[in-house]
Amino acid sequence: MRFLNSHHLKLVVDNFIWVLVVFFLALASISIDGFFTVENFINMPFHSASLSMMILGMAFCLLSKQMDLSLESTYVIAPAIGVLLVTRWFPGIPGNFAVLFAIIAGALIGLVNGLLVVKLRINSFLATLAMLIVLRGSVEFLLPVGIFEVPSLFGVLGADTFLLGGFEIPYTIFIYIAIFYTAGFIIRNTVFGKDIVAVGSNATAAFIAGIRVERVHILVFVVSGMCAAFGGVLAVGKMGSVMNQLGNGDILFVFAGTVLGGISLDGGKGKIMNALGGGLLLTIITTILNYSEVSPYLIKSIQGLTLLVAMVLNNVIEIFIKSRLSR
Repeated sequence: MRFLNSHHLKLVVDNFIWVLVVFFLALASISIDGFFTVENFINMPFHSASLSMMILGMAFCLLSKQMDLSLESTYVIAPAIGVLLVTRWFPGIPGNFAVLFAIIAGALIGLVNGLLVVKLRINSFLATLAMLIVLRGSVEFLLPVGIFEVPSLFGVLGADTFLLGGFEIPYTIFIYIAIFYTAGFIIRNTVFGKDIVAVGSNATAAFIAGIRVERVHILVFVVSGMCAAFGGVLAVGKMGSVMNQLGNGDILFVFAGTVLGGISLDGGKGKIMNALGGGLLLTIITTILNYSEVSPYLIKSIQGLTLLVAMVLNNVIEIFIKSRLSR
């Protein structure tokens, strides 16, 4: 019986984000009229998709004990570059190549971040903070008024739907969940994924074991940039435009969602699918506040306070359960 109890307690610790998701959904369904609808349960994962892609990028970095603050700027400048290439700079190129160019731009930004950190030995916090500022300034210069017509593939990925059981289901939901599942499979079952976890757990031991630590660090920044770029593609497709303020300030919520999802700041620990739960929880909290008609001037404060309480609760319960398991 003790074994079963211990097993169940460990399961709660490892997947506590989903306990929080269910709790907030139940709380909102009970206390807010009209919240518990199929449309809402479709819209919440749909609206969390683009932010969750940045959370996925941050998860890769944190698992290797790095961080990428430039994600929110990559999120806007990568799709902006893709759209500008096919609409203004080289208008002869087929428009749908803009999505590919956006992802390549994200990969290149990640490569630069990785080289700054690995080859020039700049702390990843400082290097990516500088990149965040450089990229945000660059996109404001390139897009002073935004672009209001984007290639059709953006809309297919970010907004188009199909009918299922009488409800319109966005393709976006299946696309980003599939990406998260694939990323989780990579971390759990491939040499690259296991190298990331090993490097994040102990870089020195990983190096002694023959793992190319510098290459791993560079590649996680590349993956991170690609994730942010694709998240930007989804956001642009949903809005039907590219605005220079897209994603501005989102890096704080990216951090919150990643940590709430159980990805350790100390590296080497966490589940990718739980990071998806972190992004979903942020969207649920925002939806609850919108339904509650909270003043828009208070929304960010309440979001921050709610997240703080959730993280404290998460840590307290984890400490309690671990003390029970150690008896």
